[in-house]
Amino acid sequence: MKQRSFIVAASAVILMLTLIIPDAAAVGGDMGWYNIYCNVDGASVYFDNEYKGLTSGGVLTVAVYTTAKPYTTVRVDKAGYYSATSSLPAMPAAGTTSSVYITLNPTASPTASSKANLHIETSPSGARIHVNDIYQGLSPITLYNLDAGKTYRINAEMDGYKSVTQSVYLSPGGTETVLLSLASPGSISVTSYPSDAYVSVNGVAKGKTPCVVTGLSSGTHEVEVKLNGYYNWKKSITVQDGAQIPVYAELQPISSVNQILVTSTPWGAKIYLDGVYLGETLNGAAFPIQDVANGQHTLKLTLAGYADYVTPVTMNGASITVNADMTQSSANAGSIAVSSSPEGAMVYLDNAYTGYNTPCNLNNVAAGEHTVMLRLSGYQDTYSRVVVNSGQVSQLTLGMAPGSNTPSPTVPTTGSPGFGALIAVLALAGTMAVMAVCSRR
Repeated sequence: MKQRSFIVAASAVILMLTLIIPDAAAVGGDMGWYNIYCNVDGASVYFDNEYKGLTSGGVLTVAVYTTAKPYTTVRVDKAGYYSATSSLPAMPAAGTTSSVYITLNPTASPTASSKANLHIETSPSGARIHVNDIYQGLSPITLYNLDAGKTYRINAEMDGYKSVTQSVYLSPGGTETVLLSLASPGSISVTSYPSDAYVSVNGVAKGKTPCVVTGLSSGTHEVEVKLNGYYNWKKSITVQDGAQIPVYAELQPISSVNQILVTSTPWGAKIYLDGVYLGETLNGAAFPIQDVANGQHTLKLTLAGYADYVTPVTMNGASITVNADMTQSSANAGSIAVSSSPEGAMVYLDNAYTGYNTPCNLNNVAAGEHTVMLRLSGYQDTYSRVVVNSGQVSQLTLGMAPGSNTPSPTVPTTGSPGFGALIAVLALAGTMAVMAVCSRR
């Protein structure tokens, strides 16, 4: 009997141990630790939403059973800071420690900050950044602690690109990001045969070939290439942003027979031959006028602020050089506006051909009395005197009578239109008086 009771009691003990020992192995095995480091003390630490304690001295140590179900995430919270969540590393082995570092960032103050940040990026990067016309550095760049509640003007510039300007308003307590895209302007690469020719774009000198002209806006531009002894080359070129257009000018040589090589001081004067506009004098080179017919011609140069330069030229099969020394306009000068019926008459001033045909304006005419003569094929030469006043425009309109180019015996004046009629009446009265006296005798 005693033996049976012992066996029953032993079996009960074994059964209890069988039930208890597996549970102890599941949660009561060897231990490891997690060190949760945080930049803020007093922060609450959670493992898979299970509260573990508060950080102190920058860390909270959490013990875990190595044989228990592993935790996967850690969350750290504290009032006034944004919550931070991170994945936990693998369960530490028994007797070991794994570390996790968490940084809490403060939330915005309930009272709006009076400062703000500005982050500027450009495409491409490396542009020079100016804010309110003050240089700040190269992009990308972040400017901190700027006064909030204001509008800032941002300018980005970079060699070979068009500068960009944009305004941005900074809200309190935030960071504003601005992205500026810089467009590359167009350019042309000009070469010529022969080289060392003068290049101008839209009438502005740019250098000698070969050369690259940059900073051109998209659209059509007039390119002109000139070289003494060769015909001028001109072409319209279409330019696009960011593209470089090759331009090749093959210059054609000209004959030196019957040509006029024209220079002026200063350069840039407009050239007229027998009243026909041909171009402008060049800087450092003569402007060639080719294939001029033999005989007499009138060459005229005009330049704003200077008196017209007029000279006769006689061509006889050779090359002639004209160097015009332009004279600044006199303050004691005026103008004559000349018109005629019919139009197209050659205008002479004080017996010198002006290079103009009617209608026209004769500028920089010295104050005083002058003689104007109009000549047109199939009509008689027409003369008139005109008084020019300083700083004023004298109007002169003349009707031309059909006939040969025979000089007129009388020269009317534009001074007082009725004065001639008065003289005629007085002369007639005098003649009648003389006849009356003679008849009485």
